[in-house]
Amino acid sequence: MRTLLISDLHLQANEPEITGLAFALFTHIESSVDHLYILGDLFEYWIGDDAVDHTAKEVAVRLKSLIDDGMKITLMHGNRDFLLGEQYVESFGGTLIREDSITVTLAGNETLLMHGDTLCTDDSQYQFYRRMVRNPGWQTDFLAKSVSEREATARMIRSTSKAKGHRAHTNNIADINNDTLNDTLDGIEVTRLIHGHTHRPAQYGPDENQHSVERLVLGDWHSDHAIVAIADSDSCRLHVWDGHSLSVKE
Repeated sequence: MRTLLISDLHLQANEPEITGLAFALFTHIESSVDHLYILGDLFEYWIGDDAVDHTAKEVAVRLKSLIDDGMKITLMHGNRDFLLGEQYVESFGGTLIREDSITVTLAGNETLLMHGDTLCTDDSQYQFYRRMVRNPGWQTDFLAKSVSEREATARMIRSTSKAKGHRAHTNNIADINNDTLNDTLDGIEVTRLIHGHTHRPAQYGPDENQHSVERLVLGDWHSDHAIVAIADSDSCRLHVWDGHSLSVKE
């Protein structure tokens, strides 16, 4: 069984080249991959399943074609598309995971999959924001607003996030906290962790990151490349997708 894992595509209408890069990858792997996991932030933002734009409709059509050809597709929420709901995912036949993490077997090893934002506890401002927007009451109130009101709120949040983004990454605020990682792994019988969110693609062995597990960090997507993970019967490694071929990340 061959599995592809991706995250942080941040698809949006004004960056069609990234959508094209994703569609090219789907075409490349459609006959060789059995299961596709999207570990959050498929879209740059999501304001409700009743406000699906042209890009999201195109994505649904493309994902449905993969499922119609026999592929399984599983999605989890990211920090951008946490309002993505069952209605949209059911439109193409995928499975939506609402938990922060799941455990699956990849390449013969128990593997923890997560978006990764819950590991970044040094970023206290984001964690406060996350608790607010993941509250069911906040989500009910937000989704009750008009589409135009929700769009205005989303633009404001994105603008604020981008203004702080460079400082956060420069100061390593957006990277994982090792104590939080240890707490997350405590009591979970896994030998591998795969996540995204930090936009710092890397592959760490158990002896490289002070933890008893291997850790693969997926990359965010650019116009000309993306860092993804591929697991087959006996290995799980990061690969570079350049729009034409996949190569093992050095």
